[in-house]
Amino acid sequence: MTTIPYDLTGKVAIVIGATKGMGVTISEQLVDCGASVVVSSRTAADAVAQADALNERGTGRAVAAPGDMTVKADLERIVESAIDAFGRLTTLVLSPTIRPWFGPTLQMPDHEVDTQYEYVFRSRFWATMLAVPHLVDAGGGSIVYIGSGSPGEATAERCVYAAMRAAEIQLMKNVAAEFGPSGVRCNLISPGLIDANGSKALFEDPAAVVAATSAFPLRRHGTTTEIASTVTFLVSDASAYTTGGVIPVDGGRSIHAKPPSLGAAFAAEQAERMAANVSKDD
Repeated sequence: MTTIPYDLTGKVAIVIGATKGMGVTISEQLVDCGASVVVSSRTAADAVAQADALNERGTGRAVAAPGDMTVKADLERIVESAIDAFGRLTTLVLSPTIRPWFGPTLQMPDHEVDTQYEYVFRSRFWATMLAVPHLVDAGGGSIVYIGSGSPGEATAERCVYAAMRAAEIQLMKNVAAEFGPSGVRCNLISPGLIDANGSKALFEDPAAVVAATSAFPLRRHGTTTEIASTVTFLVSDASAYTTGGVIPVDGGRSIHAKPPSLGAAFAAEQAERMAANVSKDD
């Protein structure tokens, strides 16, 4: 069991994207510290399996609430499942990511622009607006976005993704400002290169990982545990005076000026995704 010096007894958290990568570790730490957790994933079987695993390990409780975060009706059902199961909601953690489209902006397909908007911004806006009234009813609570380091970097290969991630940061700040008087806090974690599901293609090439982290002050990649520990802090009462913040958990990546080029590492994965979209259009 993970040892984290925070008591989350009485907290009720929805973790969207709880069955892969960082979301798994986040949900584990929250339960280990005593929180009740609603496990959300697009795949029902994965959500049920993760909820069952959490119930076997922690002092908290877990239920499954599968759904697609880009579908508002699914988000409404996920939020209501927390109220139905636990009677309240104090915490929302938005962990899912979407792969950037790597390449020249002039060559970016229209459907990829829509995808970046739907996953990175609109879904987070919907989830936040649906959760906030319940957090207010609970006397306050914490919202945590798992963001990206892209808004701090100007690159020639992921323009729209970085722009949407910048919009996500502004959304977080506005939520913190508007709902702070009601006791609702909102913060964003800006991860560096993390050994998680979203970076699997890169981590298949150890040399690429070394190259990508060579400019980071700590000269290494991060782990899902390091992200989850920061989430646990932001969910806990230990961070009661922290809101509207972009919290870098990136080994110092955000303080260097020239980001590594990552497009080559994900070229095969991107080609497969583009081919799938062509087939869908047909």
